[in-house]
Formats: sequence, C-alpha cells, structure tokens
Amino acid sequence: MTLQDLHLKGFYDSDKDSLLLDFYIPALCESISYKRIAGYFSSNSLAISARGISGLINNGGNIQLIANVVLSEDDQETIKEVIYQKEQEILSEIDSMEDVIKKGHLKMLAWLLKNGKLEIKIAKVNNGLEHKKKGILEDFEGNVVSFSGSDNETVSGWLHNHEDFHVFCSWIDGDFERHLEPDLESFQKLWDNETNKVTVYEISEAFKRGFIKNAPKDEAEFQTLSHEMVQRMNKQYSISSSSMSLKEEPSRYTLSKYLRDYQEEAIEKWELNGCQGILKMATGTGKTFTAINAIERYLSRQNEGFVVIVAPKQLLVSQWSDELKKLGYSNVVEVMKDSSKWEKELKASLLKMELGREKEVFAVATYASFSSEKFKSIIDSVNNNVLLVCDEMHNSWAPEYKKGFLGKYQKKLGLSATPERYMDDGGTQEMLEYFGGVVFEFSLKDAIPMFLTEYEYHAELVHLTSEEKYEYDASTSTISKMIAANDGKINEKILLKILQRARIVTNSESKWDAFDKILDSISDIKKTLVYCSPQQIEKVMTMLRYRKIPTHKITYKEPLKFRKEIIEKFIDDNYRVIVAIKVLDEGIDVPGIERAIILANSGNPIEYVQRRGRILRKSPGKDFSIIHDILVFPWEDIPSTISNSDISMIKKELFRIEEFSKASVNPLEVLNQISHYYRLVEDW
Repeated sequence: MTLQDLHLKGFYDSDKDSLLLDFYIPALCESISYKRIAGYFSSNSLAISARGISGLINNGGNIQLIANVVLSEDDQETIKEVIYQKEQEILSEIDSMEDVIKKGHLKMLAWLLKNGKLEIKIAKVNNGLEHKKKGILEDFEGNVVSFSGSDNETVSGWLHNHEDFHVFCSWIDGDFERHLEPDLESFQKLWDNETNKVTVYEISEAFKRGFIKNAPKDEAEFQTLSHEMVQRMNKQYSISSSSMSLKEEPSRYTLSKYLRDYQEEAIEKWELNGCQGILKMATGTGKTFTAINAIERYLSRQNEGFVVIVAPKQLLVSQWSDELKKLGYSNVVEVMKDSSKWEKELKASLLKMELGREKEVFAVATYASFSSEKFKSIIDSVNNNVLLVCDEMHNSWAPEYKKGFLGKYQKKLGLSATPERYMDDGGTQEMLEYFGGVVFEFSLKDAIPMFLTEYEYHAELVHLTSEEKYEYDASTSTISKMIAANDGKINEKILLKILQRARIVTNSESKWDAFDKILDSISDIKKTLVYCSPQQIEKVMTMLRYRKIPTHKITYKEPLKFRKEIIEKFIDDNYRVIVAIKVLDEGIDVPGIERAIILANSGNPIEYVQRRGRILRKSPGKDFSIIHDILVFPWEDIPSTISNSDISMIKKELFRIEEFSKASVNPLEVLNQISHYYRLVEDW
C-alpha cells in the first residue's frame, strides 16, 4: 500500500475521529520519511513521537524531529547551558521512569538514533516560542502528506483532548502547490537553521550517548519491544474493538508467528531437500508469504546473501518488491527490461555487500530481464551466496528464458499451483530436475473452505455455428495433411495453424447469447471479473456499458501504475466489473472478486487452474464465490459420424468441467448437464 491507498480525509476532529488510529498509525506505517515540528523538548514529547514507528522502521524509514525550548534569554552560552540541563533532565527521567509504555517508546527512539534513522534538533525562538505543530510524511512512491493543527505530541493530545488538524495530499489537485511545497520549504529552512526568527541547535553527543544506552541491542529485540508496546497500548487505553485496535504490522522478524501449519511444513521440506525444490500450492494459499519466510530463514543462517526473485509480469514484480519493503527489506532492486536504472543500482548494492556495508541484496526481475545478457553477466560476477526464487515457475523453462538458469544458483525455490509445462513433457522434466522436484503439495481441496472460499460452478454449454464447424473441420484436415507431410512432427507452421483453429472455438459467435443470459441472471452485478479473448474485449465492454454497469478493462497495454489504480477502484466498487485477457492470470492479487464469467477459457490447465484460484481468494466480507464457464462443444445434435477432432474437442471441455466441478458445492448439477457427452466419449 501507499499513502494514497489510505484514502485520507482532509480534516480530522477528535470528537468523531481517533487521531491515533485513523491517521497517525496507518500513515506512519506506509511512510519512509517523517518530518515533525512538535511540542516541547521533554521525555513525554519524545515518547509520544514514537507511536507508529515500528511500521516506519519496517519500511527502512527515518525521522527528523524539531522540538522547542522555553527561554527568554538570547545569550548563546545561557541557551547551550539550558539545553544541556534539559538533556540531563530527560536522561535522568528515563532512568527513573516507571511508565512502561513511555519508557518503551523512548527505547524505540533510542534504537532509531543509534542506527541513524532519527535526528533531533532543538528550536529556540528569538522572542517567543516555536509554536508550529506540523508533520510531513512521504512514502516509497513519492506521495507526500502534510498535516497541521492544534494536535500536540502528548498522550492527551492524541487520545483525550478535543483536537483537530487539516491534511494535505500531493496527489490532490492544488494541494502540492498551495500547501505541501511551502510546508516542505518551511521545514527544510528551519532544519537548516536558515530562518530569521528561530535558531536551531543540535543535541549534544553526550545526550546521544546517554540516550542510546537504552536502545534495544539489535533489530530483533526492537521488533519484540514494538510488539509489546502495541499490546500494552491496546490494554492501557481500552482499545479493544476490531476497528479501533492498534494493529501489529508483520515484519521480517515476526513473520514466523503468522505461518500456518502447512506453510511451516512446506519450508521444512524445502530445507531438508538442501534448500532446493518446488512448492506446489493452490493459488490463494499463501505461496508468496511462505517463500518470504523461507528466504528469511535462509538469510538468518548466512552472514550475507543475494536473493534473486523472478516473476512473469511487471505488476507481479512490483507486488513482490512492495511486500519485501513493507516487511523491512530495504535493499530491493526491481529489474525490468524497459528500465535503464536497475543495472547501476544493482551493481552498487552488490558492491556495498562485498565491502561489508550491506548484509543482503534483493533483485526482483521479470523472466525476460532475468534471462538477458546484461543480468546474466552481473550474476556471473557475484562472489556471494545466491538464492533463486521463481514465482509461477512453470513459465521458467520457455526457450527464451531457460538460458538464464546458470550454475551459480545452487539454492533454488520454485513456486506454482501447476508446476508443469503445457504440451512440453520434455521441458517439464528438465525443469523439475533443475529445481530439485516437487517437495511439498497443498491442493485446492486441502485449502477449501479454511483458506479459500467455497464456490458454485455453472457450466453454460454452447455449440459451434454451422459456418464455424465447417471452418474448424477444414482447418483440421489441413493440419492433418501438414503433420503427415512432416513425418508426424509438429513444427512452428503447424503449431500456428493449430492455434488459428483454437481461435475458432474461443471466439465462437454462439457465446454472446450465453453471455447475455448470464448477465440477465445476475440481479446486482458487482465484484465481477470477466475473462475474454483480445477479439472479444470491445464487444464485452459495449454490452456491459449498454447495461450501465461501471466497467474497466485491464490488458498489457495499460501502464503499470494505471492497472493498480483500476484494481483499487474495483475494490472500492467504483468499477463493478473488470474485463481482462491474460494479464491477471498469474500471481496478481485482485482482492474481493466474488464472481467470474469465463467467456474465453484455455485448454491449458495451467491457465484455468490459476484463474480459479484467483477467484477463490478470501477477503474481508467474502466467504463464497460463483464461477460461470462458457464451454463450446462441436454440435448440439450428435451426428452419425464423429471425427477424431470432434472427440478431442469434447474431451478437452469435459476435462475442464470435471476439474472445476469436483471441488465445487454443486458437482452433480454440472455433471448431469454433460452426462450424454461422457457416454459418447466412452462409446467412442
């Protein structure tokens, strides 16, 4: 997520909002930078500044804090003496402090100071007080938020007092120029001691040393302390309801607490196989989370490590990158072919690791980039341990990609619901051998209903038109002659002809009446995904718009950022339907899908198994799914003469129906529809 995803309001009032839970905690958890002009320089002010920082730290973030001292004197020596006295007073308070929450927060700040993630400066107004109460937040994507108002950095200020403040966001038209730009400029001038009315002082080295001695000894201890503070805050301030509780954000150090039993078993089996192997887990059962836990366990046993993660599409690469950063892995480089920045960034990160300045580096790449000469040359030059993680790894052994699998990768983890290559038995065997075989399997039936939703499966049977059947048969005859002339082998020309024949079925005109019938049967269409072919997409959009259903399409042509915006609007019900071709097939998360209409499916089991898993993912408020599948059979009335190609088409559709229906809540309903086709195949 980003700050923009939080849908922040422009004004918060403690009379109706929880300033802490509705704004501070979620905003800090999505930020990498927090600039704050706060109340007075005191132990209480510092402690309250620590709220929400566990999320900020998980993001590799930092804080710049300016606090105020009250002093009428202008003499420099007097000012320095008073600041020194205040520093000693704070250190003394920490030593004798009995308030566990306040002391815990100060220890968290000490950790930040120790690790260069916190800077504190003291403001002395020449004639008066530094009375601004302002904060500026920034996230990974450069979104900026500023807030200012009556809110003080005190417990009362954010839990009890009647306070309010205004919020300005860089993505809202006019906010950046009118508010954010002046706020950023004003803070920077103050920080750099370039204002006319205020003098800013550094805290002393003695204070830093005294403060740091309270810090947790390492990041694991920091995370333990952070977890404890969350629990104590919930208890002390009676924040108990699900909508009003301080949520502990998972981090790389607390991941194992969230593992399910089957995920733990998967990691153990991979480790027992020498950190090699494939996890065959149904879509929606947490393959990514399992893999990140495996990565963390691997890294925790190494002094240093280089992790290469490969995924089929750019959007999936971004999802991996975002998830890693959110969990606290800061050195993550996205490797995409259409970007020129990654090479320099990756080489610099690897050099830092070689010099001992970094313990780990992540490269997250598309398969195309992973197999490029540029990336392979970098891998060849690496002296460190390399762990390779391949998501949707059935893609990996495509002829243009498998050249990327170098001997350098001794530790390998493959992830897929379907780790087999369609119509490529030889490639499948090579791939399985390279990765170390399937070491763990968790099927769709294993996952329903605990981890995936139960579902209804409705098969809508249609038939080729007479013209389409003629064209299909003619194409079959041509393909048979071409194969015979090529000694029974299938070359690229023949394969192209087979694909052209498949499009006759995929784009059959008979599907439109069925699609219309399905739409008529749905009283309130929402949270719906329509899969179709490139040739069908415009007509689908036209039919949905005619019914005045808010709809958007997602194809490979939409920019990555725009795709994310479409998905967010779909989640918020601004779009009731998303129409997609293949871009959502593998790994890309679209939360909340309740219904899918499959207008164009594939004979490739890999694709339709992926699609089903995508639809069955659980999300808040969703515990059931519905799938409508439009299937094409060669004819309605069974003729006296049936060709081999007709039987092949029927068998392919029956196999898909059987696969979809057997785990559904209504298998008999569907199987009764097609029983006569089963008998036909058996007789044949």
